[in-house]
Amino acid sequence: MKRRIFVQLAALAAWARSRPLLAAAGAGQAAQLGSTLTPLGAEKAGNQAGTIPAWNGGLPQGAMKRGADPFAADRPLYVITPGNADQYAGVLTEGHKALLATFPDYKMPVYPSRRSASYPDWYYQATIDNATQVSLTDHGYGFTGTARGAPFPLPASATEAMWNHIMRYNTAGWRGYLNSAVTQRDGGYTLGRAYLQLTYIYNNRNYSAAQLDNQNLYAMIKTVAPPDKAGTADLLRVPIDRVKEDTKIWEFNTALQRVRRIGNVGYDNPLFDGLMTQDQVDMFNGPLDRYTVKLLGKREMLVPYNAYRLYSPRIKYRDIVHPGHLNQDLTRYELHRVWVIQADLRPGFSHIYRKRYFYLDEDSWLILLEDIYDDRLQFWRTAEAHAINYGDVPVVIAGVQVHYDLQSRRYVILNMTNEEKDFVEYDWQRPPSYFTPQQLQRFATAGVV
Repeated sequence: MKRRIFVQLAALAAWARSRPLLAAAGAGQAAQLGSTLTPLGAEKAGNQAGTIPAWNGGLPQGAMKRGADPFAADRPLYVITPGNADQYAGVLTEGHKALLATFPDYKMPVYPSRRSASYPDWYYQATIDNATQVSLTDHGYGFTGTARGAPFPLPASATEAMWNHIMRYNTAGWRGYLNSAVTQRDGGYTLGRAYLQLTYIYNNRNYSAAQLDNQNLYAMIKTVAPPDKAGTADLLRVPIDRVKEDTKIWEFNTALQRVRRIGNVGYDNPLFDGLMTQDQVDMFNGPLDRYTVKLLGKREMLVPYNAYRLYSPRIKYRDIVHPGHLNQDLTRYELHRVWVIQADLRPGFSHIYRKRYFYLDEDSWLILLEDIYDDRLQFWRTAEAHAINYGDVPVVIAGVQVHYDLQSRRYVILNMTNEEKDFVEYDWQRPPSYFTPQQLQRFATAGVV
């Protein structure tokens, strides 16, 4: 074990010494933001074929009732099935091709493309400012020069693009209940329910760059269901540069009725019956030190987008879960431009995923899709984030995420809120002094709604 750790550290040190720091973009490039490019760096114009429209500010900001669908009148342009999948191969990920090849009833309803992503004006301005003042530090594991906005709206590398996903705007914080479904091959599932309280330091206008102190977010998470896991709770203090500084984690032990500090977890530690890994939370949360990443450029691809029906309080969890895959009647796919990133496991390092591909939405920097290969370079898993925009906040959320294991034909759905009486409360926040081991004990033992 010690030898393996030594080999990993030696490999990391050698790689780090060979990596130059990347500088901020020049003023000429930055001038494109807000003109030919959106404030977040996407191409403002539509595509030549007219199948991707121009970005005109995204979903208008304003009141939006829970369950509302601003695109309810849209009808599918076409539906991809196993019978016609070859016709659309050029705009499908390997994951979607695998799902279509594996399940005879799998389908992808494709709708008109709606570039609905919109954010607060201050976030746009911060992002524009970042183009000329933000640089990578610690060989890409951190960055400096900002406390808010997408750090790299004009990415020169895969590392910079991935930072845009990891550090994207999610409001100052939020609290509420989220539900998950761990499925079996026959369509049976175990429902999980958790209550979260979370405050961001980055992208919180209460903090300046000088006040960040390498901190990204603070969170407390309490498991409510299933019954055999109910009562467990965790406190997390997550830094920005997670190679320089470990995530600090405390756990409330239900048997002992006390809080204890536990070791850092991440990377390929298993979650949800082993159907996904810790670093797949939020599609990918970092760090990138075990992978060599390449920016392969942009592609027009079919991605999950604007599936508001999937979030409707009129839909029950039993309506969402189907054998083998999500209820595809509730999904919506659109043609969008995405940044494609290839991640290869670095020699001397370990991870159950040897190769990964990430697909980042140009309008939001969300990872919408991920394709995963095992140690034999056999296709293994794929994941989707069914992103929607809450125009009343405004914020684009990754929301409902589905992680498929094609080898076991099982999957897990995350972040369902359909049957919750109260919706997630955005822009909820508490100071860092709130997120203490003492507060975790109170949080864990308090009643639930």
